[in-house]
Amino acid sequence: MNLNKPRVQYRFQLLGWILFIFSAIFFIATSVRAGDMLGLMGALFFLVACFVFLIPLISTIRAIRDIEA
Repeated sequence: MNLNKPRVQYRFQLLGWILFIFSAIFFIATSVRAGDMLGLMGALFFLVACFVFLIPLISTIRAIRDIEA
């Protein structure tokens, strides 16, 4: 596997963002359990930001897939 290929790099980036989303979900659960509204708001903003960053990444991955196909 050549780690310098754009497709491989984008897949690693996608995996990283998925892990960030799981982290945000756990932060949300912890904040709800502790009754921490400020922590909950921060975790929700973090989750939304993760999805915002995923939008261009996924479109780039699809474009590369279409070019290679």
